[in-house]
Amino acid sequence: MAFCGPQWAHAGPVCPGLESRRVLQLHASQSSKPQACDLKGLAKLPAKEIVATLPAALGLAGEHRWRGVSLRYLVEQMGGGERSQILLTALNDYAIEIPWSDLVRFDPILAYSRDGEHISIRDKGPLILIYPFGTHPQLQGQDYINRSIWQVHAVALR
Repeated sequence: MAFCGPQWAHAGPVCPGLESRRVLQLHASQSSKPQACDLKGLAKLPAKEIVATLPAALGLAGEHRWRGVSLRYLVEQMGGGERSQILLTALNDYAIEIPWSDLVRFDPILAYSRDGEHISIRDKGPLILIYPFGTHPQLQGQDYINRSIWQVHAVALR
């Protein structure tokens, strides 16, 4: 997948117009106004799929087809890059920093569907960070399990 360069300050919004309930806040910096995204807007962005069986600790048994937007793509569209601190926050205020090296090496996705269906809050949605666990054995480690944050509602760059 090819990525466009940072466009936050130069072009329109990362997510096309807000038509329904906001599911994600994008914070390009502490001084900029956050941008809201809904599921329709996220679905209009370049999509990527990962088929994977997640580690048992994540509580989602079996192999699933995850579809979403590359976190690297989102970060780059927000103006971020290798010097950015990337912070994802869940609905319960759990927050985790995702290293830029993960985005380059593994290209995790912010998934909005599992097996063709939107992910409900009850099922760890509406957004969950999914790594390609099946293709990289080192992703079975606790660090990556901890980074597979679910119920994501905000992405911030620092």
